[in-house]
Amino acid sequence: MNWRNSGFTLIEIIMVLAIMAVIGTISLPRFDRVIEDYKLKIDARQLATVLRSARQEAIMTGNDQKVLFKRNLNCYIKSGTTHATYTLSRNITFTADGCTFKEHGGYPVCGFAPSGAVKDQAGKITLANKYGKRTAVVVNPSAGRVRIEEY
Repeated sequence: MNWRNSGFTLIEIIMVLAIMAVIGTISLPRFDRVIEDYKLKIDARQLATVLRSARQEAIMTGNDQKVLFKRNLNCYIKSGTTHATYTLSRNITFTADGCTFKEHGGYPVCGFAPSGAVKDQAGKITLANKYGKRTAVVVNPSAGRVRIEEY
């Protein structure tokens, strides 16, 4: 068998690896945007789940439940019968102008009465990622239902 005529040369292998590295470098920013969009979606879903849980807990226990939004710390606190603190993912923030809940003690609050209705004022809170994509979690004023709006 003649070794000179079979296989690839070292230069051919290095060229293929260099081309793969260039393609990988070009596509990396696209993957970052996809990951950030995914994190935004996950955080919005988690927030909607916490709000739905607070509403359900208010109905089941007969006690008021509330979710307090600490926008400066990128977290929110569910309080009432049970207490829990949730933090947004890295690079996900509450937008400055995207909250319409009534403020109590300097922080926006979404509360639920034992009937399941929104206490004080319904509204929405908007999350954004580092690329400016926004998603809002909206609480319906009449029924207290929670939905997600993507922009």
